[in-house]
Amino acid sequence: MDPVVLIHGYGAESAAPSKAAIPSIYGDLPARLRRLFGGAAVVEIDLSRYVSLEDGVTIDDLSRALDRALREEFSHLLAGKFHVVAHSTGALVIRNWIRRFSRKPSPAGNVVYLAGANFGSGWGHIGKGQIAKWGRAVFQSGAERGLLVLGALELGSEWTLDLHRHFLKPGSRMAQDYRVQESSIIGSQADVAWYLIPIRYAKEDGSDGVVRVASGNINFHYLRFAPTARARSLSWKEVPGQAGRPMDPRGDRLELYEIKEQSRPGLAGQPEAPFAIPFECSHSGPKMGVVGGDKPGEQVLRLVASALGTPPNRRAACVQEFHAETAATYRRVLEASRPAAWKRWIDEPRAQYDPHAQVIVRVRDQDGRPVSSFDVFFDSVQGARDTSLAIRRLFQDKHRNSACPHIITFYLRTDAFNPEAGDWEPQIPKVQGCHLEVSAVEPETSEIVYLPMRFEFTAAQLEAWVRGHRSTLVDVELLRLPSPELYKLARYR
Repeated sequence: MDPVVLIHGYGAESAAPSKAAIPSIYGDLPARLRRLFGGAAVVEIDLSRYVSLEDGVTIDDLSRALDRALREEFSHLLAGKFHVVAHSTGALVIRNWIRRFSRKPSPAGNVVYLAGANFGSGWGHIGKGQIAKWGRAVFQSGAERGLLVLGALELGSEWTLDLHRHFLKPGSRMAQDYRVQESSIIGSQADVAWYLIPIRYAKEDGSDGVVRVASGNINFHYLRFAPTARARSLSWKEVPGQAGRPMDPRGDRLELYEIKEQSRPGLAGQPEAPFAIPFECSHSGPKMGVVGGDKPGEQVLRLVASALGTPPNRRAACVQEFHAETAATYRRVLEASRPAAWKRWIDEPRAQYDPHAQVIVRVRDQDGRPVSSFDVFFDSVQGARDTSLAIRRLFQDKHRNSACPHIITFYLRTDAFNPEAGDWEPQIPKVQGCHLEVSAVEPETSEIVYLPMRFEFTAAQLEAWVRGHRSTLVDVELLRLPSPELYKLARYR
């Protein structure tokens, strides 16, 4: 068994860097792993400690510091192979280290994310607020909040989106080029004690109380829309008031935007990474925490062992094993009795396990500049509206990133538990397709217009691209056009 490196999450650093203090971050997970794999003679377990609460520290700084520690103190890991188990923000640290510093193929063989904050957390922008500042001052002796790290953790962080986009590029694919095998493990049940916190992200359905399941799953979808050749030929007068789809001379609607790039697991050779949801598992804590929690501990350890011990040629079997563990979790959810403690807070606790999706929309113009003054609309397809479920009824939350206002994260319920049927019912098929519309204005001048985008997803396309427990990143290149008055040429006679 190759060595294993454990990487903790945001705010989990110990007060002192001593060896005695560091293991307190990881509970008894190191001991469990050592017993599982046979002790020090078989596996070396290295415990990282990094500082995330300094306001001036970035994820890039942490990844660079990790690289220096590996080169100066643990060079034997770089010379051979090692595995990684990363909790929460640690997922961004190790993924960024692979992007910035790793050779190809990488010495990091298997990487397991325990509630990895791969697509951020609702707590990211909460942690940057004034209330969090006061809380640190009162309860943690004036500790800083780690503002730049929290910026990367905020939903819709451009830095984080670009990090994940890197691994879709030819020559930089995680499994094929870096030869890194990733796995995701995340719970979908917040601890009941967290329901006292008057913040929705502490008790969202489809979340572990800190990270949404869809955010933790490294299997994500990507779509990039751009103007068609016909759209780029439109005159200024043809753009305003056309709802994004003017008529051609024959009376047909013109398609002005098209999909230029697309990626999802199982499409064009992109492999699916193992993903599982343990039973009664939350983000942290001695009882339900994904790292060392008593209740999910055995199941989590079984999943970690499978991920670390599966060779690359058996990844498909590992994917199926993780699927089976998730199915077993959902059976246990159906069989479990409702704890009396829940009655005060939740009518239907099984709804905590309702699969949700994140749809992240990022809008820029053809020059790559952010477009901040824009609107996004999801609407049912005309004609199906009377018989289908309106897609807007599925949306649970919308967040516009505070530092990147050209990025909005939508959160929607893709499956809902039906107590009468005693099972989860898919909601996306009921929508029967939808329109995605994006329109924008330039508030500083009337000499600029944007060509609105309108794209129709068929029922099959919507089911393929918006999936429970997954995030979908949608990049929109909105065509920005200057008026004829902005620049004129005149002949000199």
